Amino acid sequence: MDFVKFLKSRLATFVLGLTLVLVMVGSARIFIQKYQVDSEIKKLEKEAEKINQKNLELSELIKYLDTPEYKERQAREQLNLKKEGEFVVALPVGRADEANEPAEPQTVSNPRKWFDYFFSS
Repeated sequence: MDFVKFLKSRLATFVLGLTLVLVMVGSARIFIQKYQVDSEIKKLEKEAEKINQKNLELSELIKYLDTPEYKERQAREQLNLKKEGEFVVALPVGRADEANEPAEPQTVSNPRKWFDYFFSS
């Protein structure tokens, strides 16, 4: 009978309510920690994927740098080498924009043109 009275009392209600709140707070903390850990795992997985992609790109670059075509091209460009029986033509180095610019028209007066026409050889 004392136990039934205790369950009906305010103290029992308070103790049970407090216990329930403590359990809920503990569960909420665990849930928040799990969410943070999951988001950190996703972030690290994305970073690992980026690193794997970069690693793949670098592997492809290394394969290309080991090809005979690349080595031959670098020998031609950097060391100025040529194959046997090949002729090399060296073009003068100039400004690239000079070649694309049209020549400026010379402004010669009309009387000068007539003078040059009649008196020049």
